[in-house]
Amino acid sequence: MLNTTILSYHGPLTFSTIDWLLSEFKIASQDHRISFKSYKKMISIMIEALENITKYGEQFTCEKDEISEFCPSCFINRNATSIELITRNPVKKSSVEPLRARIDHVNSQSRDELRKLYRYTITNGKFSSEGGAGLGLIEIAKIAGNRIQYKFSDLSEDYALYTFRIHFKL
Repeated sequence: MLNTTILSYHGPLTFSTIDWLLSEFKIASQDHRISFKSYKKMISIMIEALENITKYGEQFTCEKDEISEFCPSCFINRNATSIELITRNPVKKSSVEPLRARIDHVNSQSRDELRKLYRYTITNGKFSSEGGAGLGLIEIAKIAGNRIQYKFSDLSEDYALYTFRIHFKL
């Protein structure tokens, strides 16, 4: 089976849009014969990744019909052996290095170390100014069992395009 896009979205991202995308993925997973186990993994990963965009991403005016590099996007692709989620959204350049450091830290952990990091993070009582405890990236890496792939590309003097990619075996 060649690489197939089973879900694609580009536009404003709100919590109601996330609900809609989750529903669309449910239908697509049935159409593309994705096992229930893989469906559950992807739903959990989608929720974490998309909520991170709405929670931590910059809020831009983004017209639905207008394709803009400042609009978030989400793609789910699959082939015969794996499935992947790719998201893109703008971030302030001042956020690039802290985000890169967090991802690199998560990526440097073994499976067992990720479990310990998760337990430590959930019990240390520290929350960011946005209200999160920093569990999202840890949870994504634990669920997928793979390293998070990412890239930052210049959009403007003040903003970078953050591309997030995670995959796992079907």
